[in-house]
Amino acid sequence: MNPELKILNLEIDKARTILYKLTNNKSLTDSNVVFCSQKLDKLLNKYHELLS
Repeated sequence: MNPELKILNLEIDKARTILYKLTNNKSLTDSNVVFCSQKLDKLLNKYHELLS
């Protein structure tokens, strides 16, 4: 696997874990949850671009 993809994959896993933990304690509309969700979306989009 491409080294950049490996790093990105780790960042995605970390963001998912953080988002999961946040959603256990906060509303889905909480600003921290929304921010983390948007960050995860950007990481996933970047990952998809690198695969294309």
